[in-house]
Amino acid sequence: MKELSASLGEIVNTVGLRGDIKLLPGPDFWWEALDSGVVDVVSDNVRRRITVDHFRARGSTVVIKLAEVSTIDEAEALVGSTLEVPIDEVADEFLPDFLLPCQTMGLRVKLPDGSVLGEVVDLLLGPEQNVLVVEGNDEKYLIPDVSEIVVSVDLEGESMEIDPPRGLLDLRW
Repeated sequence: MKELSASLGEIVNTVGLRGDIKLLPGPDFWWEALDSGVVDVVSDNVRRRITVDHFRARGSTVVIKLAEVSTIDEAEALVGSTLEVPIDEVADEFLPDFLLPCQTMGLRVKLPDGSVLGEVVDLLLGPEQNVLVVEGNDEKYLIPDVSEIVVSVDLEGESMEIDPPRGLLDLRW
């Protein structure tokens, strides 16, 4: 299985004078990732392990105090970076009980007869459900990410099985 890092979001600003940062959550964000206490700050492909001291919601953003950051100048240097967490390093108690978008990327998509439709190349985030963009056979298919269609997911085998209703695969993007 490939190594995955969940992108929790982008550091968009500082808060206060003591080095708090403001995070704009990304599609892989889940609260328990911050509860796990350790995240990576990634900027220009440089990864730095850092400890989450505490955090709180503020509107549609999250204000985070990082233990290693104590001044506004240190926090300003992080603006534009992303916060990531390697999924295989997160303790089971902090893992989400749902599939993260980063976990679906690159999965082979199989049909009930065992044939391969293609590979998940993108995910469209929606208010009620997400839509998988599957590329295969020189076509792109839009597959709703709902339990009635996505029958099973095998992360170890890097595949998922779908049972599309009649006509769904006739719709191409």
